[in-house]
Amino acid sequence: MLSKTRESLRDSKRRSLIETVIDAGIGFVLYLPINFGILPLFAEQISSYDFVGFLQLSAIFTTIALVRKYTIRRWFENLKHIKF
Repeated sequence: MLSKTRESLRDSKRRSLIETVIDAGIGFVLYLPINFGILPLFAEQISSYDFVGFLQLSAIFTTIALVRKYTIRRWFENLKHIKF
C-alpha cells in the first residue's frame, strides 16, 4: 500500500514537471508574436511611463496567461488516465 502511494506521488510530481515545462514552452512560443503585435501599440505609453498604458498592457498579458494556463490545465486533466 505504501509503495503504491509513493509511486503515485512520484508519478504526480513527474506529471507536474511535464505540465510545467509544456506550459512554459507554449508561453514562450505564444508570447513571441504577441509581443511583436502588442508592444508597438503601447510604445508611446511605455516611453512616457504612462501608468494607464502599463495597466492596459498588464491586463492583456494577464488575460492571455489565464486563458493559456486554464486551457493547459484542462488538457492535462483530460490526459490524467494516460501513462507518460
